[in-house]
Amino acid sequence: MKTYIAIFSLLIVMPLFAQKNWKLKKDKNDIKIYVKSSNTSSLKLFKAEMTVKSSINKVLDVILDGDKLQDWSYKTLDSKLINKSSENEYLIWLALDLPWPVRNRDVVIALKTRRITKGVIKIDVSAASEQYAEKDDYLRITYFEGYWLLEQQGNTVKITHQMHGDPGGSIPNWFINSTITKAPYYNFKALKERLE
Repeated sequence: MKTYIAIFSLLIVMPLFAQKNWKLKKDKNDIKIYVKSSNTSSLKLFKAEMTVKSSINKVLDVILDGDKLQDWSYKTLDSKLINKSSENEYLIWLALDLPWPVRNRDVVIALKTRRITKGVIKIDVSAASEQYAEKDDYLRITYFEGYWLLEQQGNTVKITHQMHGDPGGSIPNWFINSTITKAPYYNFKALKERLE
């Protein structure tokens, strides 16, 4: 029976680690950022990976703490937990500081956690714009999707974060694609410092 459970768990987790068509664009301070083209958009996806000396629960707590995301999330002006509807469903609001003359953005993020195995947790990330009133100071980002994957490996945690989104407005796609590694790199750098 244990063999069947192990095989079933492996089949669920294996697609999450697939590296097909990903290109390594940044490898610095033990943080790797990959990008790849999207089948549905001219905007690329990114995937960031690193390993930290921490516990899976500590990493989870930091990522889900909506009231403190501005302490480590790149270019985040403000953040707050809007709602926690269950033990594994969170709604978070973020305001982002973009360089002039680009208008600042805000996002409403739905996070749903699920434990895949004892040492693996996945956090699905999606837009939930309609669940929080828009603010005049910001342009609302209405499309993004991705996940966080946390894997306990002894006394370390491997963190993978994959996202695809569109900041909206008139920012050229070529510019977004050319700077796509910047935010995840600085996010991971700050997250690592916070966890270790």
